[in-house]
Amino acid sequence: MFSRRALALACVAVLTSVGTVSCAGGGTIDNDSCPGDVDNAYYPEVNTNGDPVGTLIPQMPHTHVAPPARVTYEHNPPTSGCHYSLGAPNPAPILPGAYTQQIDPEYWVHNLEHGYMVVLYNCPQGCDSDFQALREWLSKQQPDPEVVRAFKDPRVQQARPGQSPYAKVVILPWTFDHKFAAVAWDYYDPFDKVDTGELDRFYQNHLDQEPESGAI
Repeated sequence: MFSRRALALACVAVLTSVGTVSCAGGGTIDNDSCPGDVDNAYYPEVNTNGDPVGTLIPQMPHTHVAPPARVTYEHNPPTSGCHYSLGAPNPAPILPGAYTQQIDPEYWVHNLEHGYMVVLYNCPQGCDSDFQALREWLSKQQPDPEVVRAFKDPRVQQARPGQSPYAKVVILPWTFDHKFAAVAWDYYDPFDKVDTGELDRFYQNHLDQEPESGAI
């Protein structure tokens, strides 16, 4: 009999080779750094707005771990998995926006769980014009509807002084096999030049489809 890990890897292999396939939840996968409970594992199915954009990746557990624990993510870049849950001064999930320094994934995987799109860029020699294009794209995004609704609650406003509703997007440097990628919980969409049209498609497809409904 195949293990859950083997079935999950087989599922993503089929997705890679044929484009689309029915594979409920993309399969599930865990390891010693991020174990799941076989009988009671939290592996919710994540939906999309219309036909899926990107490749479906096997889902890892959602368990919160505490620093300095490090998680071995089964996909590079991570699309799910155990992560930190922290407040200021080093919050997890991290604040939305564009970053120039790499941040450990244990922080921003929590953003994925909250329905963010993480845009990754791999530019070891620098790519100022590309980074500026990503920032300009981000500046045009409307605040996320779930965030707008949440900020109508005075308690949220008090908890986040000086902050206003925002788009659920983080832009980060990362080392992987492509120059750029868009990532959401369970989904991965790589490309090798800035493609704002593809970013729009991916973002709208995964907008507010997080496993923790309503999280901001």
